[in-house]
Amino acid sequence: MTTPELELLAPAGSLEKLETAIRYGADAVYVGAGDFSLRSASASLTAERLREAVDYAHQHQVRVYVAVNILAR
Repeated sequence: MTTPELELLAPAGSLEKLETAIRYGADAVYVGAGDFSLRSASASLTAERLREAVDYAHQHQVRVYVAVNILAR
C-alpha cells in the first residue's frame, strides 16, 4: 500500500493572500469567486482577479480550488 501524497492547502480570500500562501509554501490554495461564494460581500475574487490568481499560482506549480457554496433561492 502506498502513502498518499500530502498537500498543504491554504485559504486565499484575495490575490495578496494567495501570493503570501504561495510564498510560504502552499501546494494548493482555495478561493471564493464572486457571486458563487457565500462570502461574496467580503474578499472573494472577481472574475478578472481570479484569472490573475490562477495564472500566478500555475506559474508557481500551485493548484487552485474554487469554493462554490451558494444558497439556492
